Amino acid sequence: MKKQQFIDELTRAIAQVDPQTKAEIMADIQEHFAEGASFGLTEEEICIKLGQPSQIAEQVLEEYNAGGQQTTHNDFTDSVGDLMGSIGDLLGSIGNYAGHSIYTEVRRVQKEAERIKNDGFGRQIDIQCDPQIRVDIRRTRDGTTRVWGGYDIDIDETFTGVNSLDVSLSSCGIKIVPIEQGETARVVIQGSSRYNNFIVENQNGRLIVADKMPLVRFEIFNFNSKLDATIYLPQSFDGNIRANSSAGGITVANLRGDLVLKASAGSIVIDNHRGATAHLRSSAGSVSVKNSAIVDIDAKSSAGGVSIETEDTHNLAVSSSAGPVRVCAGRIGGETRISSSAGAAYLEAREVAGNITAKTSAGGVHIRLPREVNCRIDVKKSSLSTVENGLVGNPQSPYVLKASASVGSVILEALS
Repeated sequence: MKKQQFIDELTRAIAQVDPQTKAEIMADIQEHFAEGASFGLTEEEICIKLGQPSQIAEQVLEEYNAGGQQTTHNDFTDSVGDLMGSIGDLLGSIGNYAGHSIYTEVRRVQKEAERIKNDGFGRQIDIQCDPQIRVDIRRTRDGTTRVWGGYDIDIDETFTGVNSLDVSLSSCGIKIVPIEQGETARVVIQGSSRYNNFIVENQNGRLIVADKMPLVRFEIFNFNSKLDATIYLPQSFDGNIRANSSAGGITVANLRGDLVLKASAGSIVIDNHRGATAHLRSSAGSVSVKNSAIVDIDAKSSAGGVSIETEDTHNLAVSSSAGPVRVCAGRIGGETRISSSAGAAYLEAREVAGNITAKTSAGGVHIRLPREVNCRIDVKKSSLSTVENGLVGNPQSPYVLKASASVGSVILEALS
């Protein structure tokens, strides 16, 4: 489902709600789409996290009708007074609503928090709204009042017939490994999170794991917020693996299959993997591939280095905007491109049957290949770089080795 379809369905479903309340709800939804997009999520992934529009509308209408279609929890509103004198009233009133939905409860607390008169930064009230949620009200330095909350999460489910994986989590990192025995898949998510609703289901062999975005923005404050997610795949798994993490790294080990991995707030680590393709992106960490055999690799880091250790490769594109690049391969063919904007570039291969391009903007280039390499050698240097060439190229070869460094040395070294 796309964003506009989601908004249209929700708008129709809450048509009876008054314009002001409807505007507030739609503003929340728009904000969550913007937040999800900032983490690199697609519109479809954001819709999954938000849940079905009909389910959201059901919660909204339940709360709206319970409040007489005007406002909600008037008794509670009347009971809130000055912070210094009415903490007891506040805690007592919250207890009366412990059975309400999380959406209803947090919106109510969030609205009422603005009514609290606080005489200084740092004053807080710890409250318990629901057995699965902890909420904290705190006045921030700029004078606004915010609400934080954390859910206790304990998911442990198994599935059969899984042939592909699609996981998107905004609350933690992701670890994907084979199960110790058998052909079942297992999903284990445990800890504390600001997300309360997770999708874990098998859709015709496609295992989907995702956390739904909370309808009300609130984050953990002064509580344990550690959440761990481990996905165990069958021993014979050889399908597509797609993983997107907005709040941690991604680790894939001892598996087979094609990879599409994106980490917005952590590193990507791949160990002992076999597959045809790997598309890897890290916005705030490094990318590491070791002990693997992946034919085509496209790896990029915006805030860390990239290290690739693989056997035979056909196409290899490796780049870093803020760190070194290191590639060690058995045989490289097709197109191999390595680059770094803020670090050195290193390439080593035992056999070459394709084109190679290596360049850096603020570091050296070091290439180690067989002494008699089946490539035409084209090295460019600037006034700030030097060249050392220990290779013997083949002027008649259809392949080209290009190397350049804006600042630093270019070293072409023969393998011993």
